[in-house]
Amino acid sequence: MADPAYFPPPHSARIGMSDVEQLEAQTHSLRSVDYQYGGGACRDAVVVRIYWAQQLLAAEATDAVQARLLSAVADLHNLAGWTSFDSGQVGAAYHHFDRALDFARHDEDLTTNIVYRRGRVHLHHGAPGDALAYFQRGAVAPLAASIMHSNAAWAYARQARAREALLELGKAEEAFARADLAHVPDWARFRDETDLTAMVGTVHAELGDTRRAIPALTSAIERFGPAMARSWTFCLIALASCHFLDGDVDEGQAVGAQAVAAAEGLRSERVWDRLRPMMQAAAARGVSLR
Repeated sequence: MADPAYFPPPHSARIGMSDVEQLEAQTHSLRSVDYQYGGGACRDAVVVRIYWAQQLLAAEATDAVQARLLSAVADLHNLAGWTSFDSGQVGAAYHHFDRALDFARHDEDLTTNIVYRRGRVHLHHGAPGDALAYFQRGAVAPLAASIMHSNAAWAYARQARAREALLELGKAEEAFARADLAHVPDWARFRDETDLTAMVGTVHAELGDTRRAIPALTSAIERFGPAMARSWTFCLIALASCHFLDGDVDEGQAVGAQAVAAAEGLRSERVWDRLRPMMQAAAARGVSLR
C-alpha cells in the first residue's frame, strides 16, 4: 500500500473530480489502517491530510465537484475525530467532529454518521444518557438507522434498561435487513452482518445475559478477519468478561489472555480502557492475565 500520509497539492488553481476521488481514496486507506491497527497508527497521517484538503477547498471547482469535496473533507475530519477518540484525545475528537458537521451540512447520511460517532465518545466515557441524545437522532437510510438503533440499545443496556435495549436491538436488526449493502458509503462499511452480530453480543453482555451474549460474540470472533482486528479484540474482551461472570475461569483466562495479546498489537487507548474491567474481573477470580 502506498504511504497513506502522502497527498500531492493540487496542480492548478482549478480542481476536478479526480482530485476529490484521490482525497477519498486516501481517507479510505487511512480508515483501513484505523480498523486494523488502531487510531494511534494513523491519526497523525489523517491530520496531515487536512492541510492538503484545505488547499483543495481554496481552489476553483464546479458545483458538483465542490459538493463532493465538502463531503470528502467532512469525512476526513470525521476520521480525524474517530482516530483522536481512539487515541485518547477527546478534546481533539470533539473539535474534528464539529468541523466535520460544518462541512457535511448538505449530506444527511454523513451527518448522521458523524453524530453517531460523537455519541460513541459519550458512551465510552460513562455518559450513556448523553450518548442516547445522539443515537436517537433520526436516520433515513436503513443502514444508518441500524447503526443508530444498535448503539441506542448499548446505551440503554449501560443504564440497565433491558426492555428498551432489546426493543432498539430489534429495530437495528429490522433496519439492517432493509439496507442496500451493494451501495455502502466508506464511513459505514464497518456495519455488516458480523458487526451487527458483535453488537448483539455486546448488548446482551452489558445486560449480563451471558446465555445470549456468548454465542453471538463467539460467532463474531470467528468471522472477523484481520482487517477488523480492533473489533475482533473488543469481542474477545466482552467474551472473556462473560466467562468470568459465569464462573468459567479456565475459559475466561484463555480468552482473556488472547484479548490482552491482541491489544498489545494495536495502538488504541479505547481497547485498553475496555480491558481494565475485564482484568479486574479476572483478578477477582484469582487470575492474572499479564
